[in-house]
Amino acid sequence: MKENAAINFAANLKKLRKDNGLSRKALADQISYSEKSVEKWEMGKSVPPLPVLCLLSQIFQVSLETLVYPWDEEISYYLGIDGGGTKTEFLLQDKDGNTVRQIILGASNPNDVGMEKCQKILELGITEVCDRIDKRKISLFAGLAGASDNGKVIREFLDEWGFGRCRCEGDKESAMEMALGGKDGLVVILGTGVIGYAQKSGERKRIGGWGYLLDSGGSGYNLGRDALESALRSLDGRSRTTQLLPLIEEKLQKPLPNAIAEIYKGGKRYIAQFAPLVFDACEQGDSTAEEILEKNMRQVAEIIEAGLDYLNDSNAPVVLCGGLCHQQKALDRVLSKLLKGIPIQYLTDPMVNGAVLLAKKEARNGENYAENGNAE
Repeated sequence: MKENAAINFAANLKKLRKDNGLSRKALADQISYSEKSVEKWEMGKSVPPLPVLCLLSQIFQVSLETLVYPWDEEISYYLGIDGGGTKTEFLLQDKDGNTVRQIILGASNPNDVGMEKCQKILELGITEVCDRIDKRKISLFAGLAGASDNGKVIREFLDEWGFGRCRCEGDKESAMEMALGGKDGLVVILGTGVIGYAQKSGERKRIGGWGYLLDSGGSGYNLGRDALESALRSLDGRSRTTQLLPLIEEKLQKPLPNAIAEIYKGGKRYIAQFAPLVFDACEQGDSTAEEILEKNMRQVAEIIEAGLDYLNDSNAPVVLCGGLCHQQKALDRVLSKLLKGIPIQYLTDPMVNGAVLLAKKEARNGENYAENGNAE
């Protein structure tokens, strides 16, 4: 068969198998072939011989034409997924931009929660937002933290669902699309972690974002950790009194020393939940909180300065996005002093909106895994 016929067959086989509740192994057993053979067919790498095609048409109760000809239904839905170290958001829109369904679930970064839990979160979200909608009508873009390290496994998992179009990349892609839309500029993502990307003539330079053990400030984790440390130092009498201590204990609903085991068990995602208290304490005029905020924003300022140096354009757009940007007033107050007049834009829209934009692009490109070579 021609290559496009193999691609059509791959998509049709996946859809029919999933609709009939069969695993690859279960189908392979029925036709006396290996699971690896079924996988190759579903990846568009090869097609079975005619006798097997006839057997498949009997199993699924469809014609041979249904197996090998392209699905004639147009893409009419766009699914964006934004997954990170704190939460995973799913947004399904129709062709007119209307929200069909939207849900938020827990963290899905496989480096934090493990691949099994990552896939479980994705399965729960996809099942709910795509309920009773043929997935071949859906173009999906998943922007997931940790995808750069685990991309092949996640892509193969998503490929199993039989979406009309499907692409999975790191969560930065959603932010870059929303902030720059392919143009030159600098994006700094301030979430549980912190990372910057300078984009110039289609090339990108990464700045920071080396993880909570190596990055020294600017993230939700860093702010939360500094807040906890300062509260404990105050409690010990090693530093001045800070309003952070009562704010933290109010959030914990217990004395801070009684929560140490809980904090260590919760890790970086748990610690990042205390970041908003730094901003609350700043509003109350707490000098310790002000010092924490300035210390962390100094790291963000360094990322911005390094990015502008790479771009060699002091007028290039600088866009900050991520959860911390909801504290725009406080961030801007400190960064305007550190950066001496460099204009900064704050993007507070959910990053999942960028994933939906990329799902629309994916539909326009007309590429699925088999076509662009990602399903290997």
